Amino acid sequence: MLKKRFKNPIFLIYVLVGYVTVQFCWWLYLIFRLYNQMYSNPETLSNKVWMLLGEGIVFFLIMVFGILTILRAFRYERKLIKQQENFILSITHELKTPISSVKLALQTLMKRKLSQTQTDKMYEQSLQEINRLNGLVNNLLLTRSIENKNYYLEKKEVNLKIFIEQLIPNFQNTFLKNHKITLQLADVNYKIDKIAFQSILANLIENATKYSPQDTEITVNLINNPEHIIIEVLDEGIGIKKEIKPIVFRKFYRDENEMTRKSKGTGLGLYITRYLVYQHNGIITLEDNSPNGLKVKIQLRK
Repeated sequence: MLKKRFKNPIFLIYVLVGYVTVQFCWWLYLIFRLYNQMYSNPETLSNKVWMLLGEGIVFFLIMVFGILTILRAFRYERKLIKQQENFILSITHELKTPISSVKLALQTLMKRKLSQTQTDKMYEQSLQEINRLNGLVNNLLLTRSIENKNYYLEKKEVNLKIFIEQLIPNFQNTFLKNHKITLQLADVNYKIDKIAFQSILANLIENATKYSPQDTEITVNLINNPEHIIIEVLDEGIGIKKEIKPIVFRKFYRDENEMTRKSKGTGLGLYITRYLVYQHNGIITLEDNSPNGLKVKIQLRK
């Protein structure tokens, strides 16, 4: 147990702080004694003592500030390491699952003679897994591009109503297959990068379905205001606690509740989404949906 503590950098910092504090107090005591021997004039002695106390207090405050800064840095580093470890575990699972599913399907097709209906079903399931794997790889590559600051958008003016209506059917056989979808879309044009905007909507709708009970409704609103174009994705799920809302857009972050742990994800979706929204001259915010669930709101400046 003691050996384990000595390997803990925070414990070593506490030991070092204790040692410095003791040495500092001993140093003050020795100087006080020296001053008593050197200065017989009470006024001079008092001035020297106050000067020493002032310097000591400044030194002590600087030391406390430095210690707090170091401890905060250690805690942040530990938190980041834990998030990265969780990410590695998640990404390993996310990569292995579709590969195993497709491998099993291919082995089944090779070893058994199935009906045409069964064969088509296995092909469809394999294609869904491949698409999910492709989306995951794209998110990883996109995150890398964002970190290296070499991701660029090619914006073209698009009718957002038509764009969303054409995009939604692509999700019907994947994460929307167990949910209802309602579209309330205004007829409005805006300059977007189609691939990036598809990623934004896919991430938001997938998150909405991921944390909502089956057969609940997902609503997508497109609103044309004088100053902004507003896109809202509403669900009837578990929602997000108020204190967590400001930090869910951090890279690797995943809320540590039971439903989140059981769901698939890497903690990159909202991080990527916020970046892409910002690149489209917009902001993204989270609000409570009524009576329950979450409303994700994107405001694009005209």
